[in-house]
Amino acid sequence: MVFVFWQNIISIHQKSFLEALALQPGVDKVLLAVEHELTPVRKSMGWDAPELEGVEVVISPDKTKIEQIVKLYAGAVHVMGGIRIGSMITAAFDQCVRYKCRIGIMSEQYNDAGYKGLLRGMKYRYFRLKYARHISFILAIGKRGADHYRAMGYRPRIVFPWAYFITVQKTVAVPASLPVTRMMYAGRLEEAKGIFRFVSELCASGNRNFQLGIFGSGPDETKIKAVLAENGLSENVTFTSFIKYAELLEQYKHYDWVVLPSTQKDGWGVVVSEGLLNGLKAICSNKCGVSWVIKDGFNGIAFDWAENGGCSRAISRMLRGDKFASQQQISSWAEETISGKAGAAYFMQVISSVFSNAEPPVAPWLR
Repeated sequence: MVFVFWQNIISIHQKSFLEALALQPGVDKVLLAVEHELTPVRKSMGWDAPELEGVEVVISPDKTKIEQIVKLYAGAVHVMGGIRIGSMITAAFDQCVRYKCRIGIMSEQYNDAGYKGLLRGMKYRYFRLKYARHISFILAIGKRGADHYRAMGYRPRIVFPWAYFITVQKTVAVPASLPVTRMMYAGRLEEAKGIFRFVSELCASGNRNFQLGIFGSGPDETKIKAVLAENGLSENVTFTSFIKYAELLEQYKHYDWVVLPSTQKDGWGVVVSEGLLNGLKAICSNKCGVSWVIKDGFNGIAFDWAENGGCSRAISRMLRGDKFASQQQISSWAEETISGKAGAAYFMQVISSVFSNAEPPVAPWLR
C-alpha cells in the first residue's frame, strides 16, 4: 500500500511514526507533503526540520504539483492534517475528492472557546455535511478530539483515538543529590499553558522540598519569578530559555516528574510523552490530550482546573511521594503504547478495519 500524508510542516512529532510506518509489512511507500519545512514559531522554540528515513518528502508543492501527486497516487490512502485547513491541504483535499481517493483525517480538536469557537463549530459541522461521504476515517488526537468528531455527527466506527506517537533516545537517569521531588516543564510561559497557576499552587502547598526546571520563555515569566520571590522559593526553580530539541531530550534524566498544567485546549502535549518514554511520571491537566494516557497511580496524575482544589491535591500527592510504578515499568509501558512503532502498528490495524472490515482496534494505551 501507498500512504500520502499532507501536513503543515515536517514535524518532529510525526517523524518516528512515519519512519516506523514505512517499515510495516505491506507498506510500499510513505510520502509526506508539507506546506512549509518549518514555521518561525517552531524555529524560535529550538526546532530544526528533521530528516526522515524511508519517507519521501515534498516541500511547498504548488497546485500543479499537488494535482500531479494526487493523480499519480490516486489509488493510495491520503491522510490530511485537518479538513481543508491551509492552502496546500485544502488544494490536496479537493483534488483527492475529484480523483475519488481514499481520504483519512489526522487532527486535534478545534478550539471551541468563546465566540470564535462557536463559529469554528458551525464551520466544521458544515464540513461534515458536505464532505463526510468522502472521508473514510478520522484519527482524532486526544480524548476531546475524538469526542468532538463524534459529536459533530461522524459515524463512531470511523473515528479512532489517536496520539502523537514518538520515539526518543532513552537517557540514563541521574540520581538526585538530595531527597527532593524533581519536576520539569518545557514550553511557552503563558496563561494557556497554566504554568503560572501551577507554580502559584506549588508555592501555596507549603512544601519546600522540590526542584522545578522550567525550559521556555513567554509573557508569564516575570509573574512566575515574582510569586517565587514572594514565597522565598526562587532558589527552588531554574529558568532556561528554549533550547535545541536534542538538548531538551537530554534534560529528562535529571528529573522525576514532567509537568503540563494547561488551562486551555492543548491538543496533545508531547513533552509528557517524552517524559513517560524516559520513565518519568506525569502531572497534567485534563485540558491536555495526553491526559488520556495517564493511568492514575501508575504513571502519573491528571487533574481538572474546574474542580475546586484539583491541582493542589495533585501536587500534594506528588510531593508526599505516593507510590507509582518504577521508572522501568513506565518506560516499557510507554514504548508499547505511544512510541512510533506502536503507532505504526495501530495505524495498520485502523486501515484493516476501515478497508478490509476487520474488527476496529482498541487504542494501545486503552488496552
